[in-house]
Amino acid sequence: MSKKFGYGGVNEFITPLIVLVWGCFIAVGFIALLFYHNTPGTRSDSNPVWQVNRLIELDPSRANLLVFIHPQCPCSTATLGELARIQTACGSNVLTHLILYQPDNVKWSTASMMAQAIEIPNLHILADPKGNLAKQFGAETSGHVMLFAPDGHRIFSGGITAGRGCEGDNPGRQAVIGYVNQHQVLCDKVNVYGCPIVEGLTAKRMETKEPARAIE
Repeated sequence: MSKKFGYGGVNEFITPLIVLVWGCFIAVGFIALLFYHNTPGTRSDSNPVWQVNRLIELDPSRANLLVFIHPQCPCSTATLGELARIQTACGSNVLTHLILYQPDNVKWSTASMMAQAIEIPNLHILADPKGNLAKQFGAETSGHVMLFAPDGHRIFSGGITAGRGCEGDNPGRQAVIGYVNQHQVLCDKVNVYGCPIVEGLTAKRMETKEPARAIE
């Protein structure tokens, strides 16, 4: 005699199936989020020396730190948080510039980010019209930090967060503080996590017409 399934039997089959599908969606979403969190941005390390420019000058008496930020990148909060720790640890031993990308004909609200930035000690903030400085130094991803020795040679290039929007101890922060305070080169390159500073810059790889220099 064949067995007939009623509504109760159907529910016994559908309920586990719904739970399984729901679990798969959660797993896929978690994996996608984890992948995004740990995927570094693009970078260019083709300029290993200080680039002569019209906006900022190299200070030959101490280390020089450049921090490139896209004002709309949500990861900037974490980068500024780590920068505050660096500035507190290094004090006036380093000259630090926070460089904010500023495109043409676009007005962004930067009040929240600026409120965080102006609380960071010994920090110079300047706008980067059209991202020209970022292009010149090869900074393609928001959060890219470059540390230069007093003679203009680049000591470190990379991010100061361990992931996208992730604050906490990380090799980038250790590398900057280690060189500035103890003249130790712990590492010279780490990944950068953030949004593209200038759309299309990676593909174009724009080259500066101004000369690069290494001050001997």
